[in-house]
Amino acid sequence: MKKSISTGLFLLVIALFISAPMVNAEKFEWDFAVDDGNIGSETFTVNKDNYFVQLTVEVHNGGPVNIFILDEPAWTLWDSGNGEVVAAYVGASNISSGSKMTIEGYLGLANLTHTDYTTFPVGNTTTVNSSVTVLGINVYYLVVDNRDGASFASVYVSILTTVNTQTILVTLSALVFIAILAARGRKWKKSPF
Repeated sequence: MKKSISTGLFLLVIALFISAPMVNAEKFEWDFAVDDGNIGSETFTVNKDNYFVQLTVEVHNGGPVNIFILDEPAWTLWDSGNGEVVAAYVGASNISSGSKMTIEGYLGLANLTHTDYTTFPVGNTTTVNSSVTVLGINVYYLVVDNRDGASFASVYVSILTTVNTQTILVTLSALVFIAILAARGRKWKKSPF
């Protein structure tokens, strides 16, 4: 009995080790130095849909600052509109000096596409075919907005991204089930009945 439990635990550990890359967690870190009346921004990319994101913000000096994450279309609108209000995926406002906070939310769909065009003559006309490839990559912009701040702001931001919880639980459940079946399979092979 002890041997089958240890075999089962061993197989579970291997299954979890193999599944770790499937979770695809990534961490991004930046130190921003933003003058009053200005913004700072950095980009990061993800390649799966509906990533869970945990944003840790520490304002060491200055502020209050606003922090938010925009996708590329929203960034273009926001940047060309000189900072007009747009929908952000995750964000917080009026974070003052000495504050540390964690903000959680979900990013959007990884739906960036690439279109290939091919042309070929048919008689007296030219036909154009197009094919769209979903690249599955989204570029996001982390913005530190110090336009309302009264002084220079020093801000540390850390972003942790993982796939959504439901995906992790389904994967983990399937791997645990497979590990249990494999452990029982070894036990059944040894049984004389």
